[in-house]
Amino acid sequence: AVIVRNDFVRHAVETEKKIFRTKKGNTVIFDISIFKKILPLMLTGLLIIFGMSFYNQTLLEISESVDDSTVALEEVSTRYQESLVTRESIRSYYDSRFLAKAKLIAYIIEEDPSVLNSETDRLYSYYDDQGIKHYVTDDEGNYLKSVGSDPRLQELCKANDIESIYIFDEDGHTIATNTPNWYFTVSHDPKDQSYEFLQILDGKKDELVQEAMTSDVGEHSQYIGVAFTYFTTRDENGNTVYLSRYAYENMPSTANVHSHRAMLQIGLRGDITDKILASTDVEYIFSTDALSGGYIVLYDNSEDHICIYSPIEARIGMKAADIGVTNTAFNGVDYYGFTRVNGESFFQYFKYNEGYYIATAIPKAEMFQSRTPVSVITSLISLFLIIVLSFTVTVTTREEEMLYAAMSSDQESKGLDSVIFNVLLPSGRNVSTVKAASRWDYKAIHWNDKGPEQKLIFMLSIVSGIIAVYIMIAVLGVNTFFKEGSVIRYIISGNWDRGVNIFAISASMMAIVFVSFASFLFRFPVRLITSLLGARGETIGHLLMSIVKYGGAIGVLFYCLYQFGVDSTSLLASAGVLSLVIGLGAQSLIKDIIAGIFIVFEGEFRVGDIVTIGDYRGTVMDIGLRTTKIVGLDRNIKIFNNSDITGVLNMTKEASLAICVVSIEYGQDIDYVEAVLKKELPGLMSMDERLLDEPTYLGVNALGASGVDLMIMCKCNEVDVRGVTRFMNKEILKIFYRYDINVPFPNVTVSQLDKSGRKTMMDFEPTPEVGGEEFGGSVDPN
Repeated sequence: AVIVRNDFVRHAVETEKKIFRTKKGNTVIFDISIFKKILPLMLTGLLIIFGMSFYNQTLLEISESVDDSTVALEEVSTRYQESLVTRESIRSYYDSRFLAKAKLIAYIIEEDPSVLNSETDRLYSYYDDQGIKHYVTDDEGNYLKSVGSDPRLQELCKANDIESIYIFDEDGHTIATNTPNWYFTVSHDPKDQSYEFLQILDGKKDELVQEAMTSDVGEHSQYIGVAFTYFTTRDENGNTVYLSRYAYENMPSTANVHSHRAMLQIGLRGDITDKILASTDVEYIFSTDALSGGYIVLYDNSEDHICIYSPIEARIGMKAADIGVTNTAFNGVDYYGFTRVNGESFFQYFKYNEGYYIATAIPKAEMFQSRTPVSVITSLISLFLIIVLSFTVTVTTREEEMLYAAMSSDQESKGLDSVIFNVLLPSGRNVSTVKAASRWDYKAIHWNDKGPEQKLIFMLSIVSGIIAVYIMIAVLGVNTFFKEGSVIRYIISGNWDRGVNIFAISASMMAIVFVSFASFLFRFPVRLITSLLGARGETIGHLLMSIVKYGGAIGVLFYCLYQFGVDSTSLLASAGVLSLVIGLGAQSLIKDIIAGIFIVFEGEFRVGDIVTIGDYRGTVMDIGLRTTKIVGLDRNIKIFNNSDITGVLNMTKEASLAICVVSIEYGQDIDYVEAVLKKELPGLMSMDERLLDEPTYLGVNALGASGVDLMIMCKCNEVDVRGVTRFMNKEILKIFYRYDINVPFPNVTVSQLDKSGRKTMMDFEPTPEVGGEEFGGSVDPN
């Protein structure tokens, strides 16, 4: 607002004002013109502030989510490592405890085999290949019997907090159990759960504690087996009788008693194991309060990265790719980013830990709850401050207005040849621009010559330069400036997914800043080269600047496309094929587009410039990739194909020359005419505000056919050249009338034919023929 006011003062611009009266009778003036001038900037600044706040808040909440995820994963990892030790200790303790119970039960039954002597009609049998039924016999030659659902065994189970007891004979057949499953036999199939218990029957082991698993009947349980010995003989009826160890040891050596190595197996209920290991349960291990609405997910290290734990059971066993996780997450280093699962976006943080990948999943909706409200509040506060600051300049008093008016009169005659000046765009907007000659000389423009827009751009450039220097130093010294695991370090590392996301946007902005700043610094050695090598150096300098500008722009473009997930290599390869195909059918279109790109980059002319293309003169209205639109003085628009634009005459500058050529008769006294012009021409400036300086008489321009041509010149804006020329023609003609100076008329000589004196053929006398007497001939007298 200050810059705009100073510019208005400098150019003596009459502004629109609104006058208010206070209760105390003071006059307050609100400058509407200045407010309208700065209003677009205020709104743009407000949007920029909102965007910056939104962007920073996004990074902040991502950073907080990363910190929360790190805490959660450390908590879970520590708990998991502790659970391994705890689980092993608990298992070892309870395995030893129940193993001792199994041995105790085996000892009790060995000393009191009454359970085995219970009455039962359950007999083991099988069918041979011919379908004949055969009964299994014991060592005493009797049918092998099995006691099922025995109440005494059930009492032992209840007393020892176990689920089942099985007593197997030496061949693996169940001979007693508290369950209805009296027919169980130890399997000889390695795939079956009971197969490994054959080691006890074979004498390879005396005890075996099996891990808890789903049994052959579909129950989750754990089995413990111990070696068991039973003794048999026959009674007086020939039936098989089971003896106690005590009876066996006290019988005479002549007695017919057999000793058998068998197995006693106990089964533990699944809920007992779950209760025992509740503190080491996977759901307990992976539960955490550190994540706002999030949870922990576990993947294995296989090629497909199968999900082995998730609170959502449907995802357990699924491939990571099917869930929506990219392969980038499994590169072995810390990774975080956004994934989309079943239409819902999640923020996920991945960490590799000893053969598996542990990750957090936080719903995006839960993560960014405060981003928009904070950005809106920040923008509203900024809007209030901006309006208050603008009022300090747009609202003035009578005394201040008088001071500005005095300053305006002092500045009125200055700045006619300024590099920066105002132009009126076809849209009606009055903006400042730069002389065409100053756009390519790479010279700095003095501060006093800059317009409000250029001063604002200059200040923003300084701020942007400071930010660029900070970003470059931060990028080069990232390990010093940013802590391990920070978002900035993660963005620079490039370990994130390529695509349209906050990380790709940030990396692209860093690249643009880096290349722009490098191109700016490159100007200084180029200027040094051009100053040392003269005209040739100037040419080389401009060429180098063009190479850096185009190369940097193209390089950044492809780099940004790569960051956003576009395959730049394929794009380059396809561009060659595409250009060949399109070039054959649309050569003129391609030429127009390429020419438009070069016009924009080279800055041959800009919107608002006054140019002459061919024989058409007008103001540039629009520059597109294919066409350029020029508005003529008749307000008609002429459209040029960019490839057809050649030999452009750019007449954009603040002060142009209006040339007026007038003629006087040859009979006039030239000294008298020149004295009249020198006296009268200075007075024309006050008659038309378009004249920027007094008209100047330049002398005799030519000696024409009808009179003497005199040249008068006047300085004016380029847009007013033709109007000022017409004004000067009129006023000089009026001066000549007042001082009786004659303007020559075209002289025409009119001739009339007079046939009376015309000669005919009769008046013609022929020339004598060649020959005659000299040649021996004669002459006819007639």
